[in-house]
Amino acid sequence: MPKRPSPPRGPQPLPPPLLGGLGPVHPTAPPLDLYAPTPRPPPPYSRRDPAAAPVLPPPMLAPAPPAAARVGERKHSSPARFDLKTPPVGRRFKSRKQNPTLSVRRGCTDVCCTLLFVVFLVAWAVVAAIGFLWGNPERLIHPTDSYGRTCGSERKGAYNLSKKPYLVFFNLATCASFSTVFVGCQTPQMCVETCPQDYFSYLQMQAMFSNAQIVKSLPCLDSVNKTDITTFDQLKRLVDSGKCAAYAVKSAPVLGRCIPQVVVGAGDAVTGKDQTLKALKDKFGDSNLIPTDLMLNDSSKVIESMVNNDPWIVKIASDISVSWWAILTFILIGGVAAFTWTVVLRIFGSFMIWLSILGIMAAFGAGSGFSWWKWWTLTKAGAVNDFSFQPMFHLYFEMPTTWMVLAIIASVALLLVLLILLCVRTRIRIATAMITESSKAIGSMLSTLFFPVFTFGLRFLFFVIWASIAIWLASSGVDNCRNLHAVSEANPYGTACDCRTLGKDPLCSYVNMTKDGTKIAWLQGYNLFALFWTQCFVTALGQIALAGAFASHYWAVDKHKDLPTFPVFRSLYIAFRYHIGSLAFGSLLIAITKFIRVILDYLDKKAQTTQNFVLHYILIALKCCFWCMEVFLKFLTKNAYIMMAIYGKNFFTSAKDSFGLVTRNVIRTVVINNVTSFLLFLGKATISAGLGAVSYYYFSGLWIINGLPQIQLYYYFVPIIITVVGTYFITSCFFDVYEMAVNTTFICFLEDSEQNDGSAAKPYFMSDDLKKILGVRNESASK
Repeated sequence: MPKRPSPPRGPQPLPPPLLGGLGPVHPTAPPLDLYAPTPRPPPPYSRRDPAAAPVLPPPMLAPAPPAAARVGERKHSSPARFDLKTPPVGRRFKSRKQNPTLSVRRGCTDVCCTLLFVVFLVAWAVVAAIGFLWGNPERLIHPTDSYGRTCGSERKGAYNLSKKPYLVFFNLATCASFSTVFVGCQTPQMCVETCPQDYFSYLQMQAMFSNAQIVKSLPCLDSVNKTDITTFDQLKRLVDSGKCAAYAVKSAPVLGRCIPQVVVGAGDAVTGKDQTLKALKDKFGDSNLIPTDLMLNDSSKVIESMVNNDPWIVKIASDISVSWWAILTFILIGGVAAFTWTVVLRIFGSFMIWLSILGIMAAFGAGSGFSWWKWWTLTKAGAVNDFSFQPMFHLYFEMPTTWMVLAIIASVALLLVLLILLCVRTRIRIATAMITESSKAIGSMLSTLFFPVFTFGLRFLFFVIWASIAIWLASSGVDNCRNLHAVSEANPYGTACDCRTLGKDPLCSYVNMTKDGTKIAWLQGYNLFALFWTQCFVTALGQIALAGAFASHYWAVDKHKDLPTFPVFRSLYIAFRYHIGSLAFGSLLIAITKFIRVILDYLDKKAQTTQNFVLHYILIALKCCFWCMEVFLKFLTKNAYIMMAIYGKNFFTSAKDSFGLVTRNVIRTVVINNVTSFLLFLGKATISAGLGAVSYYYFSGLWIINGLPQIQLYYYFVPIIITVVGTYFITSCFFDVYEMAVNTTFICFLEDSEQNDGSAAKPYFMSDDLKKILGVRNESASK
């Protein structure tokens, strides 16, 4: 092997220095000082202040590559949030300014969440199959007692309840909770001949025991022979074990169920001293088993409109059947009015905002002046201040102090409005410009106004699926039939027999209906969570579809030529193609928060029954915190979907970028959100109240229209309520689109003002009005 040469000794001449590996330095370049300190690198590029980036002398590099090798390179070296694709020849975008919603490189985001969502839906289908296999909705349609027997029916060889058509609940207050969805109404239920007609508490028997009163008024299970109850201690043991009810209330049959007639301030509410549960509790004690009248009112949610057992539900159905065409007409008129309102906002948006602000100031000013005048007048007249209880409320307004308090409140409110107006007047101008731009975007894409029909259809579909599964699960159970003549030590309850042989096999007897309550509760919980997740997912899908459409309008150079042919459907396709996982993840966060709130509600109900007030208030605080978290997550995810529609990034990146934009522009965000919400609420309230007033005059017969038949109704308030609710819903569909347009335009505006600087390389995309408000302009516009 040849010997390796040793390195040369002593100083050697340096080779020609290289710069970036591109070859020797040009001969005319200054000599390189190897012992000079290494210069510090320039500070990173600041997107907030592009002009602050230092201008470095261009290095003398090798010749640039040919033009063919530069295809697809960026037009500027500053970092961008998206990668632009070079549009092919012949594409409509001939300007060097690109629309990111159309040009950004996209890929599937949050794929793991997509797989998780698919697995979740498959599991939901399995839950549905279990419910359809075990359930029987007939048990819910007809009143069924705790043994699974149908009230008012007869089953040969099993039971005969033909003379007991009504179902009574031992404690209906336990049904007023979300937990009823999981495990049903957790109270004994039995069939009776008549509903209770009196208020009764078992504690009455402590002072004066009466077996006849117990037999007459207190519901007990069929296994209890009430005539054998001879002492109060015996009665108390039956109540504690759940075999007898702790109380009874005056009830009326509704759909075969005995519902309390207690409704505060409605019907002939019982006000006698000894005829309410409160009076019974005050007189005989509580023992934590008897609820209040208000608790029963919350549980029943039924207004007493049944007199002499009249079929009021049949009457309501009859009213709807004869007035449906008028109801639909009023609702359609409300939709047209909502569409007209959006057009008015486009034309007079700025005027309406300032008119509303001036109207609020005028109202506070007039209220303040009138209140001070009334205070001065009453004080001069020597009116007396007496704030003790007065049965006539209007007497309080004849006291000077009342008007002084109102005057101070109105004056402080007026001062606050003036200060806020002085501080945020520029931002209010931005809000008016945002509303105007959003109106233009909606006018350019009218299909966005009808897109909520698609999302409503999906929501309704998932709701029907959830309701069907919940009904089948709630009605699940297995009939338990036994041969009671074959009792032994191995089979103390008798051997099992086929329930289909009831009436044929004299030895086979019906015992009860059995079901696994724990398993049903878990399945119902999964079903409820599926409802929350799917509803939130549909909401997210609608938001990102509308955001993509409105963002494409904002970033378009030419608002007429540079828009896609079908912007909403294109944005919807992109959402399905690339962002299902991100939408599933964002909606999952909100669904989890909703589900936790339901669990807290269930625990709170349990804490109230055990009289654990410390735990009760802790749970109230937790429910408040999770409500705030849900509101925050809705705000965060909506802005994240807007950024996702623009740049195509995953959920975390989009949420981080959008949250950063909002936090750097907090005051603008608060002003624009409040101004927009106020205007849209004003529109909803005006249209709904107007249609409600018109429908009242028509359905009540006060307004007779020639050519239209006069409708005869049992309860004219029924179609009025349906009209107002339907009108508010359809106006909300229109205005939700408008609100999404404003939010998208605002996020795009913030991103535009931060990413661009008005130079030829990075021009602003905002409208001329917004440029004028900010005091900026594009360089091309100044030439």
